[in-house]
Amino acid sequence: MHDSLTLQPEPRSAGAARRFVREHLRDQVSEDVAETATLLTSELVTNVIVHARTPMRLDLDVDPDAVPEVVRVAVVDEVPRQPSVRRAHDARLTGRGMNLVAELASQWGVEPAPPGKKVWFELPA
Repeated sequence: MHDSLTLQPEPRSAGAARRFVREHLRDQVSEDVAETATLLTSELVTNVIVHARTPMRLDLDVDPDAVPEVVRVAVVDEVPRQPSVRRAHDARLTGRGMNLVAELASQWGVEPAPPGKKVWFELPA
């Protein structure tokens, strides 16, 4: 399954992204996987809203032929600057979204997607 959603860089887009992922993963993966995918998607979309401030495309794929089955979420924006994972001793209370992605996803990465980038994560379904 592959589906995409175009979003604008505004706060309500994070909620729209969460609903999109929850709705599309319902009945396809376990509730735990769907919840984790929804949380991590919200983090990626929020990063675009706060830092890139460009329109974005959310891509959601479920590969039933992979062993194990894989959920892959990618967010494409128009700014090439890469996100950063902050150090644990950083005193700021915000800006830890990529730490969550790094901790909870089985894999994640950043790829060029001119003029910007694609930030993605995978979860075993």
